[in-house]
Amino acid sequence: MVVFLVIVFGVGQFFTSSTIPSSTVNSSSTPSSSVQATTPVVTPTNIVAYVPQAASSTPIEKGSCWTNSIAAPYRADAWRCTVGNAISDPCFQIPGSANLLCGMSPAAPDASSTFVPQLTEALPQAEVLPGKPPSDWAWLIQLSDGTLCSPFTGTRPFTADGQAADYGCAPGALGDETYIFNDFNTSSSVWMADVGTLSESTSSLPTLASSEEVPVATVWQ
Repeated sequence: MVVFLVIVFGVGQFFTSSTIPSSTVNSSSTPSSSVQATTPVVTPTNIVAYVPQAASSTPIEKGSCWTNSIAAPYRADAWRCTVGNAISDPCFQIPGSANLLCGMSPAAPDASSTFVPQLTEALPQAEVLPGKPPSDWAWLIQLSDGTLCSPFTGTRPFTADGQAADYGCAPGALGDETYIFNDFNTSSSVWMADVGTLSESTSSLPTLASSEEVPVATVWQ
């Protein structure tokens, strides 16, 4: 009887020492919430076919349009217009109306720059670029941080190594002028823009001071 009790006590000691504490299991596993927190959320670039609309309160300015838009060269309803000494490009014809809309910003529909030109001359014959429009063009771009960029319609900035900026962007947080160089990377649903700043130089062309690929949130075509 004494021997039997000793054997039973020894077996109990074995199973007790072999059991893994629950606290050890919890500390070695990764909570699912922390895994989800490190997974990036990718939002595809929003491609908008812009349709102009003017509110009844939109101001009217006298002006004229002499050629199709340089900023939106693939649209027959987009024009390059003048009001006084200022050039507005693009100005879009409002569907179902003889009026145009200039100075609009779809990202800020109540922009104070928006106006309807009262044309002093008839519009010329529309002339757009021949061929099928490319898919990666835009007359207005909004980067993932909210920065707005628009295409140059005149002289473009050049760097010393021959790179030309295609779009100019609103100044960043530090007040630096930023530009978009090269074609957009549209290999995925999220367009990427090569955004950079230029160094100032009084003796030669500027150089690229900084450059990074930035996701594009929205493009208006």
